[in-house]
Amino acid sequence: MAEPDVKRGGWTIPRLLAIGTALALILFWIWILSGAPKKQNPDRLHDRAWVARSEATCAASMRRVDALPPAQATKDAKARAEVVERADDELATMLDKLTADRPDDASDRELVGKWLADWRRYLGNRRDYAAALRKNPKARLFVDEKFNDSIETVVSTFAQVNDMDSCATPTDVS
Repeated sequence: MAEPDVKRGGWTIPRLLAIGTALALILFWIWILSGAPKKQNPDRLHDRAWVARSEATCAASMRRVDALPPAQATKDAKARAEVVERADDELATMLDKLTADRPDDASDRELVGKWLADWRRYLGNRRDYAAALRKNPKARLFVDEKFNDSIETVVSTFAQVNDMDSCATPTDVS
């Protein structure tokens, strides 16, 4: 009996499809790992001069907040409330300064306006905490949520995306 004639090699359609798929996957990963599809975060501000001014404003305010005794280290609840209130007053002044200095870009103004509104919500949470401490020494800081995350995380993430690390929420009341 004669053996069947089996051809080895050659450019068959399945082989061409396999090679084409492998090449496409290799090229795709080269493209991904090269950083070519990298997009800027939509919360990244265009007005970098405003960012620099705001970072300086926040850094000065945070130095003053950091100079206060840590709230969590204060033994007496009323004294802790006073420390938190002093820090809150400093943060409110910082927010007023940031609000007064508006970015040049219209889309930046919209983003900054929302961010400052979130900051003020967080500041309101801190003020509520200080008031609660005056009545209950075991009071805890409760913060609002946004995007299924704490408002302080949302505020701090925006600051980090824009290289304004000093404009993140302080850690004095943890």
